[in-house]
Amino acid sequence: MHKNPIHSLFIGSKLIELTSCHSTNQVASDLLSGGIVADGTVIVTNNQTAGKGQRGNKWESEPGQNLTLSAMVKPYFLPIAKQFDLTVITSLAIVHTLENFELTSARVKWPNDIYYHDDKIAGILIENTVRATQLEWAVLGIGLNVNQQQFKVGNATSISLVSGKELELQQVLNKLLVHLNRNYQKLKSGLQEELRDEYTQKLMWINQRRTFREKDNEESFNGMIVRVTESGKLVIQTKQTERSYDFKEIVFVG
Repeated sequence: MHKNPIHSLFIGSKLIELTSCHSTNQVASDLLSGGIVADGTVIVTNNQTAGKGQRGNKWESEPGQNLTLSAMVKPYFLPIAKQFDLTVITSLAIVHTLENFELTSARVKWPNDIYYHDDKIAGILIENTVRATQLEWAVLGIGLNVNQQQFKVGNATSISLVSGKELELQQVLNKLLVHLNRNYQKLKSGLQEELRDEYTQKLMWINQRRTFREKDNEESFNGMIVRVTESGKLVIQTKQTERSYDFKEIVFVG
């Protein structure tokens, strides 16, 4: 399916290509627990049969139509308290890739879904292993809808559906890895604030008054998304105060 994309890249310098697998993140986890894996190795498959989403959700992907991959990196330089920066750089890499294919309205739906207008076009699942007080390994799982034309869920789309063009998966993979590498090197170089600022700018509904509801609370409230904290919490400004929420503590009502 894929040739080694770009030899000068760190992430993707070693590419493991699988015709089919249940989950690239699970394969990555098995490899990491079983022995030595080269930092920057990427697993990509043509058919992911049981793709994982955040908090146990499933990721739908038609065989041979989309990109499903996991990158394994060793972010020794990143404190555990700032591990959300891995979500930041991965989200931005997908948004930048979509912009290369003229999908300039792509936005991040906090914390880790990528939308084109009201439809989901990509998802991220990052799984970390920790030793003592350091991140030992991070698996950056990405599902990006490229050429799929029909979805079982109603609010999903693909690059092809939006652009009207069928793309070579290799071409999209190359762009994605270039952007992922660039963002990872920025993070490693200490440019976290620059990356977080851009992530904030790319958020859906940033600085727009919206209706929200706290989990297990039927009463809704109005507020504006203003930023995301270093640890990844969403900060919403209401008339009275600022409130911060972890994933699945807040529901977007409208």
